[in-house]
Amino acid sequence: MDRTAAPAPTRPHPPGHTGARRVALVTGATSGIGAATALELAWRGLRVVVLGRDVTRGTGVVDRIRASGGEAALVTTDLCDDDDLERAIDEATAVWGRLDHAFNNAGVTGPGTVADATTEDFDRAFAVNTRALWLCMRAEIRHMTRTGGGSIVNNLSVHSVRTVFHGVAPYAASKAAALALTRCAAVELAGRGIRVNGVAPGPIDTGLFPGAGLHPDGTDAWEPLLPMGRAGTTGEVADAVAWLFSDEARYVTGNVVAVDGGFLAC
Repeated sequence: MDRTAAPAPTRPHPPGHTGARRVALVTGATSGIGAATALELAWRGLRVVVLGRDVTRGTGVVDRIRASGGEAALVTTDLCDDDDLERAIDEATAVWGRLDHAFNNAGVTGPGTVADATTEDFDRAFAVNTRALWLCMRAEIRHMTRTGGGSIVNNLSVHSVRTVFHGVAPYAASKAAALALTRCAAVELAGRGIRVNGVAPGPIDTGLFPGAGLHPDGTDAWEPLLPMGRAGTTGEVADAVAWLFSDEARYVTGNVVAVDGGFLAC
């Protein structure tokens, strides 16, 4: 089954699904991994707030969730505007009066080597992949603390751990910083009932792959590095996020789940 498609209303819920009227926020949820995760969480019974910039695509994701019997709302924001981002997290929480889960997925590429990356590309990579993620977590933590806890998952990328390609220095550096923030938050919040983990996708077929700027050589450059021999799907990342949100992962915090076909094991 293509998990990017709207789930059928008659599809049985899986064991240990994460419903119980919980509310999940997904940033960058208007396409790709974010959209697939929003759909997956809604199928599992969660109310989902879709956060992104593209109103048309975001409305489409919300409509697909509602058409399948789920509950969803759209909140738009500019991740590079500190005040607007905090307003968006507050608005997202106000939709159903609580925030139980947050998937901080929005990100941008950051092309260039250490020697030739532009200041603009470096600053933009850190503005979205690191600073905006920190601001999202800061606001999410505030709301989760008020309601007794929650779970945060950050989209980190395998490049936060291991970099084998040239020309991704700003991106890799910003994602490594995001990994450090994830681990710091996990340690700081463990005693407050908030779990913080990450997912590290390898090459994921989002419909733009292999044309994405981070992978100029396309699938052929990745395949020798992947024991499973293929790119992943957005649904496979969504499954990992859903599990980290579930009660089955209640003793899991400070971890990074690689969704990479074995890349990080090599």
